[in-house]
This record gives sequence, structure tokens and C-alpha cells, in this order.
Amino acid sequence: MDKKNTFLGILFLAAGLGFMFWQSAQVQEQQQQEAYEQAIAEEESLATTPSDVAISASNAGEGAAPVADLLVKEVAQAPVEQVPVVDPAEVKTVVLANDFIEVEFSSLGGAIKEVRFLQTKRGGRDDYVFNESGLLPALSLGLDVNGELQELTLNYAIEVQDEYSITFALDAGNGLILRRNYSIRNGEGDFDPYLVKHTTTVANQSEAPIALNNIYLNLGTVRPIVEKALPNYLNVGFYNGDKAKFTPINKLSGGSGFLGIGASSPKDEIVFDNTRVEWASVKNQFFTGVLSSEEVAKELYIYPVEMPKTGDTKPERPGITGSVGYELGTIAAGSAKALDFEYYVGPKEFKRLQSLGNYQDKIMQFGFFSFISKLLLSFMYLIHSLVPNWGLSIVIMTICIKMIFWPLTAKASKSQKRMAKIQGPMAELKEKFKDNPQKMQQETLKLFREHRVNPLAGCLPLFVQMPIFLGLFYMLRTASELRFESFLWVSDLSQPDTMFHIAGFPVNILPLIMGVTMFLQMSMMPVSPTADPAQQKIFKFLPFVFLIFLYNFSSGLVLYWTVQNILTIVQQKITNAMPDEPVPATASAKAGGGSPRAKSKKKK
Repeated sequence: MDKKNTFLGILFLAAGLGFMFWQSAQVQEQQQQEAYEQAIAEEESLATTPSDVAISASNAGEGAAPVADLLVKEVAQAPVEQVPVVDPAEVKTVVLANDFIEVEFSSLGGAIKEVRFLQTKRGGRDDYVFNESGLLPALSLGLDVNGELQELTLNYAIEVQDEYSITFALDAGNGLILRRNYSIRNGEGDFDPYLVKHTTTVANQSEAPIALNNIYLNLGTVRPIVEKALPNYLNVGFYNGDKAKFTPINKLSGGSGFLGIGASSPKDEIVFDNTRVEWASVKNQFFTGVLSSEEVAKELYIYPVEMPKTGDTKPERPGITGSVGYELGTIAAGSAKALDFEYYVGPKEFKRLQSLGNYQDKIMQFGFFSFISKLLLSFMYLIHSLVPNWGLSIVIMTICIKMIFWPLTAKASKSQKRMAKIQGPMAELKEKFKDNPQKMQQETLKLFREHRVNPLAGCLPLFVQMPIFLGLFYMLRTASELRFESFLWVSDLSQPDTMFHIAGFPVNILPLIMGVTMFLQMSMMPVSPTADPAQQKIFKFLPFVFLIFLYNFSSGLVLYWTVQNILTIVQQKITNAMPDEPVPATASAKAGGGSPRAKSKKKK
């Protein structure tokens, strides 16, 4: 029975992992390809090319009225003429940089063309570029025209520029002036070095008040870090003041579901309207762009992005982007309306996101066991402050967790050992009371009490440790702290430790070691001679199930499970080497059918 409960505990854990694995990997390549093709048409209508809509600020006299008409609420309800074409030679780019990021701005849209990251564990720049090949410049403006989101990449003039700030200006005509200011810092004070502060100002220099349309700021485009990244890593989310909601890419690209259950068709866009958006984010496994403001947004558009091919015939998996809508309202004559924003664009580091306030650390998506994930991450930070290697920090943390649960697991191991020794008497009870189940249950429980056996002992440690494992699972799978962090032969703890390929199949050493150690651990557990053979076969197959589930997960997570297995093997060896505890005389007599002296008297 104890073996059965242990089996059930591990089976539940495997089922939980299986559900998460299935939920994350349900997007099939065929549905993705359909989404690519379908998204192209939508992008052509949403992301009107610069040659279609851009207008130079220096030539804002003739033809500038259509831009103003798009901004003005009443006029924009009628069809608007095409905006004059801009000469690509007039588009300028400017780079602002600190020690952490290099932000390239474009006059086309007066927004962020792309962001490059300068700090990595391996030194030098990160290969990943935020908004590279993006649908639009990050923080570019869009307008609500006839109920449709129309993105406007207008060509602005550079009005002011210094080392850490830049201001773009656009004369939209009819007395409307747009100014867009950006500033970064090098990490002084509370100003995070990955933070871009931005202000969009609309000035009304006419002689009458003007009611303006809502404006939409683009969040930037993210693509997967690696080709085989799970689809739920790539998502757009927002916080409504109560909870954070995230929409993964597979909600747009569709999926076949499981046996047709949960299947969905590709979508051109997902819109959250008449909602409350205090901040919005776009992110992949390790990086995020987060737009926040004291102004509360009312709408959020989410749509896929067709990423360019990488040189072969197969396109990359789609990227994802979003646009957040803010109300401008009516601007009095001679007045201006300014919207202030903070735009964090950098690694998904819990402490940085937490310091931004307003629950922006929810971007980490630690799941149901977020409290445990945060506690373990803080503990790992503490260890890392003493031992400056994240791999060794994971090992030390695993040892500490094992020490905390050692008494509980030791008690379970001893109970399993005692359980194995009374399988003979249990078989006799089953045979003796096979026609009286109630009596058999009473005698079995009595036998357990006499031999101090807890039938749930083998299952309890697994249930207690399951939240720990799931907390670590959610914490380590997207921890940017592990990116490019090496340990032993592992060059990057955030990725599988692929050593080489055989016929295109990656050979990951650490998951193989994990599978072997888990197999050894389970083979050392006391085996019931009366246990169901089919159950025993499934029980021995579980290490292979875990191997499949964790084979392509981050090495940091697999390292934790491997060390956990090794420590459990050590504990089981210690338990097996310990002498058996003396069994009460009454229990010994009943289990053995009476004492030798009693048997000799009966013979006489």
C-alpha cells in the first residue's frame, strides 16, 4: 500500500508536468504556417508602410491637413486622403546609450527602432535585439480611425538632442504640434538603466478647442529567443489594477488542441476594449518591454508579426506585438496635453521589475505557487551574493531544501522499509479474510499500528515537495539571471546543455544523468513482493517520462532535479544501512504466528 501511494504521488507530479508540457506545446507547425500567411494581409493593413503615411515635418504646409484630420475626432470619421509620401533620404536615426542599453531612435515615427543590450555574462553585446525586424518602431503612434487602429509612422524633425535625451517634433497642420521626448540614464539613483522615460505632447496652437482621437502606443515586437521556445513564453499582457492577464502567441496562431479539445483557429488580432490597463507588456522567455503611465489606458490590441526568413526556406516562428490606447480628450485653444510614460525594456529580472512598482513583477508569471517562487528566488539571490556562480547557488539551495525535508523523507523511508518486511503477514491476512473485506481492513490497520507503519508515508513527502518543485519550475524556466551563466560543462544554464548532435538530434547530457539517477533512486526503494507487476513496470518507467518532459528545459531546472535525486539516493543508502528498529513482542508473535516457546508447548 505504501508503495502504491508513493507511485500515486509521483504519477500526480508527472501528470502535472505533462499537463503543463502539453499546454505549452499545443501549437503545431501547420497552424503556425497558416498564421504566418494570414498575418501578412493583416500587417499590410495595420502597419501602413512609411512610404504610404509618412510626412516630413519640414514640408508640413501642403498636404499636412490629412495628418491633422486623422487626429481630430470629428473629421476622422469621414474618409481621409492618402498622406503625402516621404523621401527615405529624409529619415534619420540617432543612438542614445548608457552602460547597459543602446537605443536607436528613428525620425520615422519619432520612436524607438530597436534596442541592443550591452551587458551579458559572457561579455559584450547580447545577440538578441529588441524590436529587430519589428512591425513598427516601439512607442510609435497609432490612431483610432472609423473604429480601426491605423498606425502612423510619420517623419519627425529632431528638435533637441543631448547625450541622454532627444526630442522629436512634427507640425501636423491646422495648429496641431506633436512633440515626443525620450530620456535615459546610466542607473543613477532610482532611475533604472533599462528605463526609457517618454512624454508625448499634443499642442493646440489654433484659436479653437479641438477634440482629439485616442492615440495608441506600440509596445514593440518580440520574437522567440530560440527556435524551439515554448509558445507561452511569447505573449502580451496587462495589469488592470486587480490581476495581470497574458495572451500567448498560440492564442493568435491557433492550435489543434488535444484530440480536438481546446482547438482554435488563427486570429488576426485580439482586442481588449473598455478595460483598464495600468501597464502593458510584451515579452519572450528572457526579455520584456513594459509600458506604464499614471494615465489609465482603455484599450489593448494584440497581433502577430510575420518575422523574416533566416536564410533557409522555413520562416521563423511569428513574433508578437501590441498597442495600448489612451484618451487625449479635448485640448483648449493655446493649450497642450502631455502624456508621461515609463518604458522598461530589458531582461526579466525579478528585482528590477519589482522595483518599478505597481506589481510589474507579475510579468515573471510564477504561476499558482508564486509565493514559493519568489521566496526561493530571494534565497537563491542570497546564496549568490556569497557564492558568485548561479549553478553552484542552485546546488547549495537544493541541499538546503533537502536538509529541511530530511526528517520527513527519512521517516517515510523507514516506514517503507518496515512496510516491505510485513508483506508476508499482509498476504496471509488477505488470504485469511478474503471473504470478509471489513475484517481484513481492520486487521491490516492493526498490523500497521503494531509495526509503526504509515501507509501514506511514501506519498506525503512527494505532495509536500510538489509545490517546491513547481515553484522552482516556474522560477528557473525564465530566469534571465541564468542566461549565459556557466557551470561545469554547461555553458548556459538557461538553455539545454547540448553537447553535440546525432543525425540532427541534440544530445543533452544533464537530462540523461537526471534520468539515470532517478532510475537508481526508484530501484533502491523497498519493493513489495505482493505488488501488482503492471504497477511496478509503470513505476520503473516514470524516470523516462521525466526525462522526456525535462529534456529540452533549462539546465538550471534539470540541475536542481538531478542534485535532488543524488541526495535522495544518499539518504536511501543511509536508511537501508541502518539496523532495523526492534519490533514489539506482541507484533512479532502475531506476525510470525506465535513465539518459539509457545510453539514448543503446543507440541507437548
